[in-house]
Amino acid sequence: MSDFKPYPWHEKQMMRFRQAFEQQRLPHAILLTGPEGTGKLHLARCLTHYVLEHGGSSSNFEYLLQANSHPDVTLVEPEESKKQISVGQIRDLTERLALTTQLSAYKIAIIHPAQSMNRNAANALLKTLEEPQGNSLLILITHNHGLIPQTILSRCQQVHIRLPEYEEAMLWLREQGTEQAEEYLQLAGGAPLKAVRAAQQGRLQDFESLIADLSRLLHTQENMVSVGARWHELEVELLVSWLLMIVQSLVKLKVQEQSAFNITANLLKLLKISHDQIDLRDLIQYSDFLNKTRLEIDNNLNQELMFEQIFSRWAALKQAA
Repeated sequence: MSDFKPYPWHEKQMMRFRQAFEQQRLPHAILLTGPEGTGKLHLARCLTHYVLEHGGSSSNFEYLLQANSHPDVTLVEPEESKKQISVGQIRDLTERLALTTQLSAYKIAIIHPAQSMNRNAANALLKTLEEPQGNSLLILITHNHGLIPQTILSRCQQVHIRLPEYEEAMLWLREQGTEQAEEYLQLAGGAPLKAVRAAQQGRLQDFESLIADLSRLLHTQENMVSVGARWHELEVELLVSWLLMIVQSLVKLKVQEQSAFNITANLLKLLKISHDQIDLRDLIQYSDFLNKTRLEIDNNLNQELMFEQIFSRWAALKQAA
């Protein structure tokens, strides 16, 4: 696959971008939203390539873009070892956008992930969004637009990138040579790029161990402190995403929705519980707790306590029923 060829599930949206550009209706600020692992950054690079190619650019633009060294394209991400995009980075971007283009007719900036901008950085971006400089294009990327100020959201055209259909994702994963593609796609909540990373890291064994621990907690065969200690080295966000997937699967089973995935279909068997041993309302409340926890991960300094709360609330599900 070319570095700038859209993924199959991006094709329709990319076509809309092309048409908007050709009709001179492409907005100056686009916010790509949607689940993590759906390739939003790749789509931003594909759009950047198209705009440079068809908007007038030097002959070597593609080489420079591949090398991340095109002078008219800026990628803004948190600096190494930091979690936030600083106000200084946004001010530097604003200055670059104000300069004359060097090799093309457009200046393009990609901010990824946009929710990592701190408050001052987001405020500094407002003026650029309100008063775009010449032929400039800003592409913001987020998998959690709820963390982005409304003042930013209202000044961007929001484009939601969906999860691909099951068969479409499975076909793509098989083309990538991903073994146990179905299991890893389930593990990734249907997000193909997350599935590939999980397969490369061999995460399926970790997930199976987590299921076994969750079962022991439900049956009071182990306490949440010892289980939490066993998982403290796993990224909290990854653990929460797995638990959310498990809870959402259990909710579907409670309302008798069919699933394309074997793991979901066998979840009750793996957890060693029956259909009526967990209450639907309790599952939904636990899901709300996990979503809130995910929003607070970066601000929570006591990770050990966070793990204990996650597992203690899980253990309480069966007790409540």
